[in-house]
Amino acid sequence: MASFIERVALQWFEVQAGRVRVLKGHPSQLKLNALKELFDNEKLPAVTSFWTTRDKCIHFKLNFPHHLRPAVRAIVDP
Repeated sequence: MASFIERVALQWFEVQAGRVRVLKGHPSQLKLNALKELFDNEKLPAVTSFWTTRDKCIHFKLNFPHHLRPAVRAIVDP
């Protein structure tokens, strides 16, 4: 799965214990700060991720919380 994401993703973020790690791409510092602020007080799975593709879609790993998806889309919207 990771090699597939590596090929199709423009930006790829991993969230682990409230920390946001960029695995691919170069997002702005404003986006990273907004994401960190969003995940600070949220209870998240151990490791989850999301990525954007060339067709301007944001894809989430299956264990990513559904209630946070609209907020992430608003921040990362390509």
